[in-house]
Formats: sequence, C-alpha cells, structure tokens
Amino acid sequence: MIKSILWRPSTEILKEEGLDLDLEEEEEEEEEEEEEELLCERVVKVVENGISYMISLDGQKTGFYADQRENREFISTISDGQRVLDMCCYTGGFALNAAHGHALEVTGVDTSSPALEVANHNVILNNLDPGKISFLKQDATIFMKNAASRNELWDIVIMDPPKLAPRRKVLQSASGMYRNLNSLAMRLTKRGGFLMTCSCSGAMTQKSGQFLGVLQGAASMAGRKITVVRQCGAACDHPIDPSYPEGAYLTNILLRVL
Repeated sequence: MIKSILWRPSTEILKEEGLDLDLEEEEEEEEEEEEEELLCERVVKVVENGISYMISLDGQKTGFYADQRENREFISTISDGQRVLDMCCYTGGFALNAAHGHALEVTGVDTSSPALEVANHNVILNNLDPGKISFLKQDATIFMKNAASRNELWDIVIMDPPKLAPRRKVLQSASGMYRNLNSLAMRLTKRGGFLMTCSCSGAMTQKSGQFLGVLQGAASMAGRKITVVRQCGAACDHPIDPSYPEGAYLTNILLRVL
C-alpha cells in the first residue's frame, strides 16, 4: 500500500514537459545538493531481490534506482566465484547483488562520500563479509587508469555512469565520454569475462544502434573484441507508453570481452 508520494520538482525537467513555472532558483547544482543531503532524516529501509537497503528519499532519483532491479538480480546469478568491479556504484546496488551471489571479491567505486557511507552500511545490514566487499572514493577514470597500469583484471565489470547526455546538443561530446569510460572498463575485463555497461541518456539510447556503435569504438580503442550477450532496458515496473518514446531512456548491455 502506498502511504505517500514524494514529489521533488525539477525546474529543468518541468520546462522540458512544457510547464511554464516561475521558480526563483535554477537547479544546476541539484545532484551536488542531493549528495550533501543523502544521509538526511528521511531514510527508509527497502528490500529488493532478498537484499536490504537503507535509502535516503533525498538522494539521487529519490534515493534508489529501481529501474535497474532486474539487471541487479541478473548480476547475482553470474557472480559466483568471480572477481567483480562496480564502477559508479552509488550506494552499492550491483556490488551488493554480486556479493549476495557469492562473488569471490567485490570492489565498488564512486566519487560520493555520503553514497559510499550508505553502501558500507548496507554491507552490515545484509550480514555480508566486509573482507570480500569494499568501496573506494575515487574518480572513475583515475581509478581505471591506475588499475590498468597495474595490469589488474576482473571477471565482471559493471559500468553504470550518471546521465552524460541530458540533451541532444551535447550528444557528440557525451559519446566520447561513454567511449573512453567503456574502453577503460574493457581493458580491466579479463578476456572471456563480462562487461555490463549502461546508459540512462535517452538521447543516446533512443537512436537505434548508437550506443552499440559507441561500444564498438571503445573496443577498438582497448584492442578488444566484444559480443553482445544480453540487452535490456528498465525493469518491467517501468512500462513504456508508445506515445512517449522518451520513456525508453535506459539501455543495459552485457558484453563478453575477448
């Protein structure tokens, strides 16, 4: 039963939807403000796929990316005995599922200290072995370049960056960022291993084949070959209205990296 709905209006999104609102403050620093408030008083416990999470209703996307539910569950099914790297891990959704699926070792990386504090709390909440799952605060590019210089490899790498192309006018530069991030991620993936890579930028995902083209370019940069094993979108509780194609904003692709 739904007891209440939390509505957090965004000036930017409301303008996109055609609402002419005279709001005093712009929200250019919205994500930064959300991170500062991540551990506010409005914290609730949720359970998904048998895993418990403490989430802040003031965090990014109201504290939890429910659209990745089925993709997180899938990660738990392929992680047994594997070494797993979760890039841009936020509060540890994919990392926790990997650990729950008996991964040998899990590393999560993010730039947000509040998010990582919640991630570590979630490890304790689920009685997971802290010796097998750890979280690091570092820029994704810096971490991956340093790991590559040490010739580190993981069996499974997850790349779920924030929205890099909020507008079509920045699509070209965003494509370059997606290509560079995924190229580094492929270099860290053991040959024959898996890279689960995501884009939540509708401008990127709604043009057929565009994201796959970016990934092929990333593979060429990394000197690797890739095959597509699985391609999904948001979970089934995110239905798409044919009259609103923008609802198909999420692409989640599992690649075998050779």
